[in-house]
Amino acid sequence: MDKFILKRVFQGGVGLLLAGNLFAHPGHQEDIVTAAGGASSLPAPQVSITEEGRYRVIKANGVPNHEIGQFPGPGCPNAASAQSYTFRMPLYPKSNATFTKLKQQAIGVAVNGVPFDPGTAEYWKNDRTSGWHIEAIGGGKSLGLDRNNAHVQPNGAYHYHGIPTGLLSNLNGNGGQSLIGYAADGFPIYAQTSENRSSYELKKGARPSGSAGPGGTYDGTYEADYEFVQGSGDLDEANGKTGVTSEYPGGTYYYVATAEFPFYPRMLKGTPDASFHRGPPGGGAGGNSQMKGSGGPGGQHGGKSAGMGQAGGGSPIQRFDKNGDGKISMEEAPPPMKANFSKHDTNGDGWIDADEAKSLPTPGRQGGGPGGGGQPPQ
Repeated sequence: MDKFILKRVFQGGVGLLLAGNLFAHPGHQEDIVTAAGGASSLPAPQVSITEEGRYRVIKANGVPNHEIGQFPGPGCPNAASAQSYTFRMPLYPKSNATFTKLKQQAIGVAVNGVPFDPGTAEYWKNDRTSGWHIEAIGGGKSLGLDRNNAHVQPNGAYHYHGIPTGLLSNLNGNGGQSLIGYAADGFPIYAQTSENRSSYELKKGARPSGSAGPGGTYDGTYEADYEFVQGSGDLDEANGKTGVTSEYPGGTYYYVATAEFPFYPRMLKGTPDASFHRGPPGGGAGGNSQMKGSGGPGGQHGGKSAGMGQAGGGSPIQRFDKNGDGKISMEEAPPPMKANFSKHDTNGDGWIDADEAKSLPTPGRQGGGPGGGGQPPQ
């Protein structure tokens, strides 16, 4: 491991542990000033940033170093809790010939250990195949974001959908260019300045209606309401650009968190590290699953149940929750369950959640041995 710095700073009785050369550049070693705690029930924020070989490793409990909104609250029924994160990304990231598109995963992590996770689990008519993915910011549906453009997953994971205002205030507060975190491919993420404007715009006209779409004017409710318009802003399709920053005087590609869509990149210039992937254990530093939570059912980021992504045995949520959002959609349900979906979806919201899944029958066995094709829940 490279030579590292260990610092502890306090404000309002809350400590934030920083280990490592924070920005991986000699002479640029800064404290992150803490605020007076995120919530009375949360422990002190903890984050370590170290260099291990050719990788930057960020370990954190996911508790932010600033005040957060009231959770549970309107639009977000989940309480915040500490997590156990280990993220890894290359110190010297490489660009690919084409962008890598991401699907419902954290695209990076802030220097205070809180994930950047701009996607949502909500779709028009609860249909993930419709192509109409609901946005957390800018549309007509409130998802309970606080003043930091963040809210909480079902397992208690606090995460940012937009510019993290509390973190930004603690870092600088002077309106200058601020390094707020790193993307899953290792490239840095900066907060927006006047020279870094998004090149996405709202489409003109009306959306398709009927079975083809929700109808109405393109107003930002859905991700598909926007289109990339080359030259309309300063940033590329991944909300990034190449330039010189104080941390990278020789120049680098970097992403920008903008106040406008896409807020954070929805695709990456490089290859995302497996530690950011939502799936079974195996990716990330030390071979650990990328986002194990110490609070909430299953302890996975995004409200996933334990054993997320595993096939075969386990609870119905574990077996059939393919996208890891902690519930089963009509699309994810096996045929027998589809036929009785409304019977188990007691609140009629289009999903079978963990409580509703308790009404599903215990799967039987067919074929005798483990993995022998058990009867799916109905």
